[in-house]
Amino acid sequence: MADESQLDISALHRREVFYVGGQYVPDSNGNHTLQGQMYVERLIPEIKSRGPDRASPIIFIHGATRSGMDWLTKPDGQPGWASFFLSQGFECYLVDLPFRGRSPWYPKNGTMVSYPAESIQALFTDTQHFGTWPQAKLHTQWPGAGTIGDPIFDQFFASGLQILSDPAAQEKASQMAGAALLDRIGEPAILLGHSAGGSIPWLVADIRPDLVKIIVALEPTGPPFCKIGFKSGSGAPYGISTAPITYSPPVTDPAADFAKVTVRAPSSDMMNCTLQAESPPPRQLKNLAGIRVLVVTAQASYHAQYDWGTALYLRQAGVKNLDNLKLEEKGIYGNGHMMFMEKNSDDVAAEILRWIDRCESTG
Repeated sequence: MADESQLDISALHRREVFYVGGQYVPDSNGNHTLQGQMYVERLIPEIKSRGPDRASPIIFIHGATRSGMDWLTKPDGQPGWASFFLSQGFECYLVDLPFRGRSPWYPKNGTMVSYPAESIQALFTDTQHFGTWPQAKLHTQWPGAGTIGDPIFDQFFASGLQILSDPAAQEKASQMAGAALLDRIGEPAILLGHSAGGSIPWLVADIRPDLVKIIVALEPTGPPFCKIGFKSGSGAPYGISTAPITYSPPVTDPAADFAKVTVRAPSSDMMNCTLQAESPPPRQLKNLAGIRVLVVTAQASYHAQYDWGTALYLRQAGVKNLDNLKLEEKGIYGNGHMMFMEKNSDDVAAEILRWIDRCESTG
């Protein structure tokens, strides 16, 4: 458990809770339920940082099987990233995406699925022993054993949630709810998304480009036109998302409209990736072109195999103001996919903060 004597008083904050988005849906009897709404926790720092003025709030978007509580307290009881960024003067918004956690699900929204502890161990918490990708053996930063019966793992697994089996439906509902949240905030924000939640910033920014200043993508869904994770295989028919996203020229049938090519991986411990062909000219993500983007990749994660392709795909599609932060290149070693929960999570957050500050200083 966390030592209360070590808590940073700069993380003191005021809290507001509300819902955004959703629509009333009639049933066969003419009665209505509100569906697709999203739970939001707004955290406002009580003590402003002595550093730069933090004009842009951060919206934290969790990944699959997760919820907004991921950012509050780590499974080992230590303060999470919400405390870190509050201490730096940022206003923080933590969401439970539609159909997850405190955001209601109704049976007609779709089938829910869940995953066993063994899958979680292999992908996230004890990849050093159970991971099957080349970088897995480098994983050292998960606190505790990372296996069933370890109290930290048990706490982490206890917080896992069922998820909608239809990723396109999940993305579309999340896109609309995210746009509603930006409308309520009314000023440009920083979108920080993780894993399956990493596709949501692209989709939200697509329909609210003037209200998104920066996107931080922590190992977002990928690689392009594919999906690696609990169920690997084909996916993301729109390249970086399952739900439709705006391209120029427009994409009406993604299976037919994209000209694709396989690009060889930069090294033997990485995966080949599918990108757009150079002829005809690659379709452009025109609504994302003016947004600063950071793709963050951990050294020991399964994403270390292919995030290079996601970054290259985005640049090819017109997202030129993009950096791919590989943690080991900044001296941050041993992290897995859940980097924001691991022993050195504040080191990762500090590196992201430095990048954000550079973006803010250069406009």
